[in-house]
Amino acid sequence: MRTTTLVASILVGLGVGAAQAADLPRGPFTKAPMMAPMPMWQGWYAGIHGGYGWGDADRSLGATDVVFTAGEDASHRVRGAMFGGHAGYNWQVAPNYLFGLEGSITWSGIEGSKSLLLGSVNSDLEWVATFTPRLGWTNNNWLFYVKGGVAGGRVKMTGTDLAAPTTFSASHSHVGWTAGAGIEVLASQNWVFGIEYNYYDLGTESVGGLYADGASALSQRNDLKFSSVLARLSYKY
Repeated sequence: MRTTTLVASILVGLGVGAAQAADLPRGPFTKAPMMAPMPMWQGWYAGIHGGYGWGDADRSLGATDVVFTAGEDASHRVRGAMFGGHAGYNWQVAPNYLFGLEGSITWSGIEGSKSLLLGSVNSDLEWVATFTPRLGWTNNNWLFYVKGGVAGGRVKMTGTDLAAPTTFSASHSHVGWTAGAGIEVLASQNWVFGIEYNYYDLGTESVGGLYADGASALSQRNDLKFSSVLARLSYKY
């Protein structure tokens, strides 16, 4: 009997306490603080790229080059495949804005030639390397960017004198500039697919010397400008 009375008293006390608690004024509702979104594009990345390039090699002659006749234009179109690698780092400086630095080196099959009255000339871009800052705008897993910076490459110039007959070839380093734009998508936590357009101006360089016969003289200037469209695959660390 005493036990039943004790249990009943406890239940009544709990009921009164709950009723009193229900009558108390409620405090203001506060939301839990939101976590800042992770900068999904920030960090190191490296990858490969490949595509196609096309442009112009403006070849002009010096006074002693026997392959050219007076007023003859040796400029010609160049085109070919490209394949290489790239690496860089991105800083997500704001929720939707990005700054990055990227370096690349690309093997090139870009070349072209032109037949002249007394011979022919050929230009062959062996490789091109770039170092470019990138400015981008991000929308979730999409990145739209522009880039521009320094470009350098190795160009092989060849001349053929049909009268001798004899040939001359020499490779020369060029340094100029590049600019471009691209789109990338973060397909997963680490893999990035993209496509970009680039324009390169490798500047004007001169080559002088003798043809293989030791008698015919060569003096030529080459100004190489070309574009490329490259598909990209990168791994973001």
